[in-house]
Amino acid sequence: MKFESKHIIPIVISVISLFLLCQFRSLPVSQFWKGYRVLYVYTEELTEPDILAILEKNGCSSVISYGRQRLPIVSSLSPVQVQDENSYIYRRSAFFTDRAQKALVFYIPENQSSQLDRSIRELAAFKSTNAGTDGKSSFPWIAPVICLLFFVLLVFFSNERILFTAGTAFFVILAFSRPLYTVSAASSFYLFAFFIFHRIWGRKDFLKIAMNSPVILLFSIFPVLGLLLSSPLHSLFYIIAAAGAVSLVYLYSLFEQEREARYPFKPLLIRSARMIPLFGRLGIRLLGALLVSLCILSFCFKLSGNVSSIASSATMPSLPAPVSRGDPEIVQFSDFISWSWNSVTFPYKKIGDFEWKEPSEGEVVSITDYREENGRILAANNPAFVYNSEFRESIYKAVEKLEYPALEKMMLRQGKNARFGYARNASSSSSERFGLILLLIFIAVPAAFGIHYIMGRKRYGLSI
Repeated sequence: MKFESKHIIPIVISVISLFLLCQFRSLPVSQFWKGYRVLYVYTEELTEPDILAILEKNGCSSVISYGRQRLPIVSSLSPVQVQDENSYIYRRSAFFTDRAQKALVFYIPENQSSQLDRSIRELAAFKSTNAGTDGKSSFPWIAPVICLLFFVLLVFFSNERILFTAGTAFFVILAFSRPLYTVSAASSFYLFAFFIFHRIWGRKDFLKIAMNSPVILLFSIFPVLGLLLSSPLHSLFYIIAAAGAVSLVYLYSLFEQEREARYPFKPLLIRSARMIPLFGRLGIRLLGALLVSLCILSFCFKLSGNVSSIASSATMPSLPAPVSRGDPEIVQFSDFISWSWNSVTFPYKKIGDFEWKEPSEGEVVSITDYREENGRILAANNPAFVYNSEFRESIYKAVEKLEYPALEKMMLRQGKNARFGYARNASSSSSERFGLILLLIFIAVPAAFGIHYIMGRKRYGLSI
């Protein structure tokens, strides 16, 4: 093929698309906490300030550590209060050591992973010091391999295998560069759409028919909208893959035109695109294969508990983490709420009557007001605090406004009903937001379309 100026733009777009997909590939990183990586340090010579200095030197900021904690809720009437030995303030120190109380534990924002890695390397240079993190990345093969198998199946049934490969290769690359279940499902959608499209390639009015085909439009455009539910970034990379695919298909068409120009006559396909059934018997069977692929993706997603990779190491200590089962071993966020209630109501109770205890729902702390009426002094109890959802919501808002790296902020981010204990296995935090819901939607679309098509054929007495 003679190189001309009209080849430059599609080649550039293809190269840029490939570069972006490869350069900004993403691997799920396992970690315990939403939004934070855990750093544990065994050391005999470094103190907490020394470790914080190394972290800050390497660019880690807003690190949550034991020494940086303050009183998260303070009563303006009684800012200094004697704490019970079982007070939340004392018990929360368990978050800053491992179960064996031998390692110091720090929490670093997850967007500082590279800075944390540099810090760990520097910490490892000290004698009698060992540092590690909960974050590990490994390639999750299941989702992209299922997409690849579906691609191989479509290639096998393809009439123009070079054309089909050119139009879909970028989406296979997308599935491997962002190996998430939802991304693989979206890529499989596009593979099916292009398979339908390539069957009418080169026939009269094939572009017009394709642009008006609900099958092609639905299965190629819907994934962009669906991925927005999970992550706008996934939708962006879907569009980048589509740009690369269009460029390769355009280059393929130029190659075909130049190849045909060498011959004295140009063969034409007799039947126009309008005469080719886009969704025939083969189409419904491949739609079934797509549906099976999506069901397998959903099953694997659910089976893994939204985990794309698991970090487990014999050397990793049992670290504080959100847990889903078992008795909680360390202080809970509900304990913090109870402590907050006792702290703010302390000035309104008699010293002899006050005790640190868990409040009951609807508990009221009142202030006695006095007024003169008809020459008499009358007392009235006015509620100052009521332990209810409104009080708890006020505590949530107060925590969100804290201006220091507070442990309570991190706890609240895990969910108001999250439970905390010790764990060694960290599940992936690159979890796919609304992943199961989105996968079920992906399943519903071809299922509904298939049912509609099958019922329509049976209505006219046609076989499947």
